[in-house]
Amino acid sequence: MDIILYNILVAILVIIIGYLFGSIPNGIWIGKLFFHKDPRDYGSGNSGGTNVGRVFGKKFGVIVIILDAAKAVVPLYMIYLFLVKVPLYNNLPLIPCLTQITDGSDVSGYMIQWPVYWLTIVGASLGHCYPILNGFRGGKNVAVYYGAATAGGWMFGIVPGFFFLFVLKLKKWVSLASVSGAWFSVLLSWIWSILILTGVVKGSLVWLPAYGPALYCNYVFSIVLTFCATILTIKHRANFQRIKTGTESQIKWMK
Repeated sequence: MDIILYNILVAILVIIIGYLFGSIPNGIWIGKLFFHKDPRDYGSGNSGGTNVGRVFGKKFGVIVIILDAAKAVVPLYMIYLFLVKVPLYNNLPLIPCLTQITDGSDVSGYMIQWPVYWLTIVGASLGHCYPILNGFRGGKNVAVYYGAATAGGWMFGIVPGFFFLFVLKLKKWVSLASVSGAWFSVLLSWIWSILILTGVVKGSLVWLPAYGPALYCNYVFSIVLTFCATILTIKHRANFQRIKTGTESQIKWMK
């Protein structure tokens, strides 16, 4: 019973840490620092990189996108390293590393035997979209989502990134491309998770999408991506309504 309680407490703590990082209002800070304006008062009314770029210029939009992606990636790796490197329970870290999971090592002595660090992304997404210190008015989760998916592996972030560019080239709507790319990433993650669960992919092949034997992209990762893609889609409801009415703006620079 104590082990179950500790697992729940660690999961909650991971989400809270992710939320605090996600709540960092990069777009608002940059807007007020350089232009003395809040980007939420212009354009689409959110503080994400797309709207910042629309209001203050492409350069600042790119900066915000990079910083927002880091809000997911930085805490994710910090929490991962803490949980798999620092001995806290029975002289062991809380979670076994991926190498131990895939080579058949005995991991029964570890308190947590699932990749709870992925919940960091849940917190970061909620914090970015609904920051408590800024009236719960944030961004639309695009940069945070793609940053987190790319941290999981090239298959889940970089490949869907090309799909994003394909849809953007085809339709010229950033909103449609963002949502389409996110769900394509979710699809790839579930295909990979099923291959692992059914034993088709096992051993060191589990590392294939990642950058070495680090983060474990199993069904927990897929569930988290599905949750975050759902938030991203919900935040784009107004964009889809404008697409239906023909009033959604299209990019001009991609011919």
